[in-house]
Amino acid sequence: MELAERWTRSRQIKVGLAAFAFYFAVAGYLKYTYVPPPDPPKDHIWLEGPFIRYEGSKAGYIAILPKLDAMADRSDDPFRSPLIVYENDIALGPAHTVHADIANGRFSHWEGLGVVFSASDNSDPNSNWKKYSVGRPKS
Repeated sequence: MELAERWTRSRQIKVGLAAFAFYFAVAGYLKYTYVPPPDPPKDHIWLEGPFIRYEGSKAGYIAILPKLDAMADRSDDPFRSPLIVYENDIALGPAHTVHADIANGRFSHWEGLGVVFSASDNSDPNSNWKKYSVGRPKS
């Protein structure tokens, strides 16, 4: 005997209604509890991958930002850049780090290179599901 033949019509309706009620209960719960990742503030710029691995550091990656070269650090002014790197809207740092020491959220914005940065947990920013942005320090 097949399953459909063993179930009465009223039992099929009850199971269908229970599945329907369960679906809407879960959908309603998710509607009010889901929190999307925050967008960076309007004065920030997204850092979009793929990021290039920086071989001179423990966990560094490069985000190329040629439009911001005018404010980047350089050899005659190594603390010029005002930029801060944000990971999911949380500031990383310290800034102006020597490239060989970039790990655990440290970063450097260098002329002709871009932003050399690391994730706060040293994971690969190409695959860690975190969002990165740059901006001026928050007041």
